[in-house]
Amino acid sequence: MPVREFIIQLIKQETVISVPITETTDLYKDLYLDSLSFVGLIMDIEEQFDITIELPEMADCHIYGRLIRLVERKVKEAMQND
Repeated sequence: MPVREFIIQLIKQETVISVPITETTDLYKDLYLDSLSFVGLIMDIEEQFDITIELPEMADCHIYGRLIRLVERKVKEAMQND
C-alpha cells in the first residue's frame, strides 16, 4: 500500500475528527491526536514499512506533509540498502 494511503488510513482510525487532511494539517492541533496516539501511529508506520523513525525525527513530523516526506525518504533509503 502506498505511504500516503496507509498513513491516511491510520490517522482516520486514531481520530474521530473528520476534517480534510492536507500537507499542512497538524496532527496535534487540527486532529487532536494525543502524544500516545501519535507514538502508536509512528510504531504502526515503522512496522508496515520496516523502517525506524528516530525520536528527534518524530519531533518535527506532527505536520502531515512532513511525516509523509520523512516516511517516503526512509522507505527509499531502506530499499536502497537492501
